[in-house]
Amino acid sequence: MDAKTLKEKFKLSDEDIKKPLPAATKWSKPFWEGTKQHKLLLKTCKDCGHIDHPPYLFCTECQSDNSEWVEASGTATLYAFAINEVGVPFPFMPDLPYATALVDLKEGPRMVSTIVECDLKDIKNGMELEVVFDDVSPECSLPKWRPVKKD
Repeated sequence: MDAKTLKEKFKLSDEDIKKPLPAATKWSKPFWEGTKQHKLLLKTCKDCGHIDHPPYLFCTECQSDNSEWVEASGTATLYAFAINEVGVPFPFMPDLPYATALVDLKEGPRMVSTIVECDLKDIKNGMELEVVFDDVSPECSLPKWRPVKKD
């Protein structure tokens, strides 16, 4: 159902169907600044090497606050997924059906995101993925994942 039909059918306002955007925290701001530049940055502990995603104020492995932001490879393996066909909040209804995924980054962390640019019936756990960025607003770009293109 497109946004116009959705608004008419349920008597919704533009605000009712506006998608929420991530709210950057003090410790996640570098991640979101990176996505605006189409870079996937990961917060890495300089003391023990642990990578936290989502980023936290301190390392969840050794509690150090000595960290740096490192650009990720942008590759991942699909751990699990669900095809959303019904029962999503109004702002996401025009996108139905779509795939929500848990992806294991090459660097180790697991990320929740969306799989794009492929037929939903072709999605399989274990498939190799690469990051793409969806510029949803001038202030925000969301990392999403597509199957690695075979040469």
